[in-house]
Amino acid sequence: MSRVVDMIASLEYEELLKMKNDLGRGAIHLQRLVKDEIKNRQKQHNVVCSVCQNRIDPDSTNNYTLIFGPDDFKKKATFCALDCMEYFMNSLKGMKKG
Repeated sequence: MSRVVDMIASLEYEELLKMKNDLGRGAIHLQRLVKDEIKNRQKQHNVVCSVCQNRIDPDSTNNYTLIFGPDDFKKKATFCALDCMEYFMNSLKGMKKG
């Protein structure tokens, strides 16, 4: 939380007023900024295959992403090819049985 305090302390007075106004209106702009930053960071984590660690080409049509887990704690795994995803799925099945 101290990083947030430091960030707020570094803002200009006019920026603080804009932020206060945004918070008073439901913080729509702040919510959008946070949501966009989360999306950007999630994309950064998808640069390597979850199984073989090969680099993933974001423009390739052979990439696969699996989102799994309970609603309050979703996990995401990205794969460079179908065989890596199948290997991952088989490993999950093995963990469920054992």
